Amino acid sequence: MLNATRLQLKNHFSYLQQFMASPRTIGTLAPSSPWLCQAMLNQIEWTGALSIAELGAADGVLTKRILGRMRADASLEAFEIQPHFVHQLRKIDDRRLQVMDRSAEQMARDYDVVFSCLPLLSIPVKISVRILQQARQRLRARGGTLVLFQYSHLSEKLLSRYFHWKRVRVVRNFPPALVYICTPR
Repeated sequence: MLNATRLQLKNHFSYLQQFMASPRTIGTLAPSSPWLCQAMLNQIEWTGALSIAELGAADGVLTKRILGRMRADASLEAFEIQPHFVHQLRKIDDRRLQVMDRSAEQMARDYDVVFSCLPLLSIPVKISVRILQQARQRLRARGGTLVLFQYSHLSEKLLSRYFHWKRVRVVRNFPPALVYICTPR
């Protein structure tokens, strides 16, 4: 129990350090809660999800849970630009995972599902727009779904440009979050 508590504190401290170094790209002080991760994962029909992307994978909190739900023949591309988090992701030993140490603007293939933990309101608008356009394009060919969370409803106008969406509120997270389930327009 003591080791688990130490690991959790170390993880929270790591997020705090990364946030202080780059608040526009990290966007949070703490990793996603198990309840937030579960709310995101519950939005997908996993039997048909073979090609999956995760945008803003950070240190792999959601990544590990996605891998736990994926089929053996599925693949996951985890996009992350922070070198510290890229290093953490590369420690995950799963042949289905490919760590992409570049911006989500550079998605180059089609996906059944895209998960996003990117702080759309913190990222410069031009970049957020390019990422959403790219996600829509990459999902449209396969009739896919974008599942993302935000801490505010203020991104809804931007989301509405590219997606039809519904939302689920998750209060058991710090801070409370909104999960958006989006299909391309």
